[in-house]
Amino acid sequence: MNALPDRRQFQIRSLYPAIAVALLLGLSACGETGSNWEPQDMFASPAEKPVDERYRAMIDFKALSRDDAGIDYAAGPSATVLGAVEEAVALCQEKGGQGCKAVRVGLTYVDGLDVDSIKSVMEGYQNTMLAEAMQAANAGNAGAANWLAFHYATRGENLAEAERLIKRALQVAPNDPGALDTYGLVLYKQGKYQEAEDVFVTVNKAMPTAEHIAHFADNALAMGKTDMARAAYQRALAAQPSAVLSQEIQKRLLALDLGGAAKQ
Repeated sequence: MNALPDRRQFQIRSLYPAIAVALLLGLSACGETGSNWEPQDMFASPAEKPVDERYRAMIDFKALSRDDAGIDYAAGPSATVLGAVEEAVALCQEKGGQGCKAVRVGLTYVDGLDVDSIKSVMEGYQNTMLAEAMQAANAGNAGAANWLAFHYATRGENLAEAERLIKRALQVAPNDPGALDTYGLVLYKQGKYQEAEDVFVTVNKAMPTAEHIAHFADNALAMGKTDMARAAYQRALAAQPSAVLSQEIQKRLLALDLGGAAKQ
């Protein structure tokens, strides 16, 4: 099949005049690919062999955090600038750092700036990416359409536009796991849970990453399948999620243990 460029892959010339910034799928890669993945497999032991490295997220600009001891933590690959900042701080916290704070956002050092100033820097980067993504998507770049649809879906915004964009991407590569995952996420945010489940099962048969399994779990929880959701979250945790995703999953599991559902 023609592999669809990752949902986060398109060029941002305004940020890097001489460098194409690749925004690829996923917060992390994990799990063994397989053709027989089914919802009930959530109750089995997670696969250990990681997915091919090409599915790992890659990004040329990063956020950076620092703890009180002066140790720096570079953000793991991330979908957005805001996500990169969250990732950097989460990594600092995960390593036991004290007083973790953002000190760099993309190419801009923000150490010493107040919260509002840092927020302004992040918004500037994000607005530039969104504008260029829309331009690229409208020009027929399926990777940009995928990334932008995912951006909207994760925030529950512009879902009709997100659906239009991801369907355009799927016309290029209808079986691509990354694009299908985005489509499932759009359906989930629209409350079309059964349709979303069907899509997420297909996605995880092809590429069961921590992120993809967590999306399946979120949808299962929305359908009232709490046992299935719990097992899926546990499987996602065992599949090497990023620091941010790990924190989100643990929060959902804690909410389940307390008899409720974590706010998403």
